[in-house]
Amino acid sequence: MGKDIRAIELRKISPNLRTIYSTDCIEETASDIRCRGQLEPILIFFENDSFRILDGEKRYRACKKLGMRRIQAVIAEVA
Repeated sequence: MGKDIRAIELRKISPNLRTIYSTDCIEETASDIRCRGQLEPILIFFENDSFRILDGEKRYRACKKLGMRRIQAVIAEVA
């Protein structure tokens, strides 16, 4: 079974507040996404009333910085 990639609204995703990245790192990722698009989806899971990020925090923050409304994501089944 392949990955089911969906466009999820950024406002429905909660960032990982414990993860810290330099502004240069986020800026570099944002520049790459601006030039080439989002090449790899983030990995999220649903918890309570929002999605949480399992993998792809930098891509999430970069897309948010670019003012994007949606991000490509794979929703993981968490048991």
